[in-house]
Amino acid sequence: MKQETNAIIHIIGIGGTGMSAIAVVLHEQGMIVRGSDQTDSEMAARLRALGIEVTVGHRAENVDGADIVLYSSAVHPENPEFDAARRRGIPSFKRSEFLTRMLDGREVVAVAGTHGKTTTASMIAWILSEAGAKPGFIIGSTPKNLGTNAAAGESKTFVIEADEYDRMFHGLRPATAVLTLVEPDHPDCYPNDEEYYQAFREFIARCEPGADVLIFSGDPIQSRLVAESGADVRIVRYGFDENDDYRILNAEANENGGYRFTITIKARGESVPVQLAVPGLHNVIDAAAALAVIDAQSVPLRGAADALSRFNGSARRFETIADRLGIRIIDDYAHHPTEIRATLQAAKSAYPKRRIVALWQPHTFSRTKRLLAEFVDAFADADEIFVTNIYAARETESDFGFADLKKALRTVRPDAVFAATNERAIELLAIALTEGDIVVTLSAGDANRIGPEALAILEKRNEAIDPDVLEARVIQNAPIAAISNLRVGGPAAETLTVRNEAELIAAVRDAQARRIPFKVVGGLTNILFSDGGYPGRLIVNRADEMRLIRHENGSAGISVSSGTALHDLVRASIDFNLSGLEWATRIPGSVGGAIYGNAGAYGSEINAALKSVTVLTPENETVEIPKDEIEFVYRASAFKAGKRAGVLISAFFELTAGDPEAIQARSDEIWDKREKFNFRNQGSLGSVFRNPSGDYAGRLITECGLRGAAEGGAAVSDFHGNIFVTNPGATAADFVRLIERVRDAVDKKFGIRLNTEIEIHSGKDNA
Repeated sequence: MKQETNAIIHIIGIGGTGMSAIAVVLHEQGMIVRGSDQTDSEMAARLRALGIEVTVGHRAENVDGADIVLYSSAVHPENPEFDAARRRGIPSFKRSEFLTRMLDGREVVAVAGTHGKTTTASMIAWILSEAGAKPGFIIGSTPKNLGTNAAAGESKTFVIEADEYDRMFHGLRPATAVLTLVEPDHPDCYPNDEEYYQAFREFIARCEPGADVLIFSGDPIQSRLVAESGADVRIVRYGFDENDDYRILNAEANENGGYRFTITIKARGESVPVQLAVPGLHNVIDAAAALAVIDAQSVPLRGAADALSRFNGSARRFETIADRLGIRIIDDYAHHPTEIRATLQAAKSAYPKRRIVALWQPHTFSRTKRLLAEFVDAFADADEIFVTNIYAARETESDFGFADLKKALRTVRPDAVFAATNERAIELLAIALTEGDIVVTLSAGDANRIGPEALAILEKRNEAIDPDVLEARVIQNAPIAAISNLRVGGPAAETLTVRNEAELIAAVRDAQARRIPFKVVGGLTNILFSDGGYPGRLIVNRADEMRLIRHENGSAGISVSSGTALHDLVRASIDFNLSGLEWATRIPGSVGGAIYGNAGAYGSEINAALKSVTVLTPENETVEIPKDEIEFVYRASAFKAGKRAGVLISAFFELTAGDPEAIQARSDEIWDKREKFNFRNQGSLGSVFRNPSGDYAGRLITECGLRGAAEGGAAVSDFHGNIFVTNPGATAADFVRLIERVRDAVDKKFGIRLNTEIEIHSGKDNA
């Protein structure tokens, strides 16, 4: 493109991988390059650092003064910049159209295929660079050894990843073409297999006369594609077959997960040993293709093999992105069943004694639907599977979605865990991870942030507690009404909110050591504080750690902090396909409060699934107490009855693996039943009185005609006699008067003295 030196080239969608690479090459060739993208990005920042102007947002005036406009496949015909360029007569090109022009006069090495083209192109560019050949290159990811995915280069050789999407590779005229593995993909672009294969025939047909076309002998379709293309090319075979021009022998994994093998060159009977640092048999095949290309470039193969031994892979290709707390997070761009299978096999080979956790983000609805049967069978080497929602990319959901994927995958892997959002995936992964785990993120979207953010949650739990920092969070005279589910209650002399178990223990120990009157509260859904408030320190327990513990016999349990919302524990158990807590769906309050009051509903109680609790004793010791040593009665426990002293720190629940659909259906049923308990703008503590033996408090109160009865801002609900609510302006005194009024009425009519289920706190210290 020497004739266009100093031309002003504007690129629409410059932040994308393909267009940003073109921008770098043109910039290095002396063009004046600028561009725009819909959002700012790390890639945009990298381009600016090179001196390339990048504008955020698409506006017609951005193309002012441009000699040429380039646009990506993602640009809509109604894009204001594209429209302005067309109306002004500015020459405009798609990427595929412009590549022919940009690479005119270069000897193009094009690497095509459904899988492996990024790694193979990276290997070729790296070996040539190490040999001093100074090639140009455009690669779909950044090779770690090269530090960039694009360069203009100084030699005639130009290595390019030949992307089949939107038929980009039809803009190339290769002198050397490499086919890695070819199998149908991109159903949004190629509606059937034949159209996909036809695109590859056309790619081969566009090669220069006499070009070398390297085909993988393990893929039988490739010979046929070359023959049917009608191209005047020379076929070079690589693979494991004895008749291959470049044959792989004795491939075996080493102790570090990488592979060693021998490559033999049929034409001259030469054999060269190769040692790879990157794991997986698929990388052996890619390396063989790269060496076959290099051999034709007259680079000594032993030097090429030495360069390959130092090849560290590319960004988002089996890339370790976090390694802390004994947990390693590996990110891979795998988004096709074959790629997923190969990546997980590589992980199993590299880490045979560690648990492999697959974190899969399906990419596009059309691909997931089209290859659903293959996806379902791709996870054999994963010990655990986490699945996020489908990454839409350029598509919108139509007749296939997340629910369809769940149903299909669960037929093979009923233990698979699904997360509707990345945020939920972060939470669930943090619950499930344990020391020694290898997490392999399989995503062409944004799921690569999930693993590191889950690790950050775990690290925060392990942070050392600074007593001075904790003390600095104490708030004076904060109204209890602001945090109470009932929305009444006077001020606490001091309020301290703790966020994890370590802070809870530190706060209680500090209060006990300093003899500060204190009370630990959770969700404040079953306790009434007076209008006088609380004279000591209220420790608000928001410790919400959860940890999944799976047993070899298939059973599992969840260790949970006492400040965790009960419904969050229920949600987690359902997400992990564990049964035993569905009855507690939508019940407010904390786990600690539920154990303290032996919460129950629909014939079940919290103690049924409880295995043990951990308590901080008045002597400042943490002890684990088996459930069998704790007395539980209807709506009360030994802790509530004063028979056991101490602060509940955590609990362990033993649950049962079950049918995910049945578990969810039961929870949904309970959710619907409890919809009437959604008080929205009213306060409530739920049921006020315990049911008397053989009867129901709600029935007795209703028979007394007290539904809707009110004392000030407190009232009996109009749908259930045992549910009281508060309205704006209510006081604790109103609520107490209503309790006494109802109790007296039931006593008078039925001779039954109702006892409260809720705890009424007078304002005196009971720590």
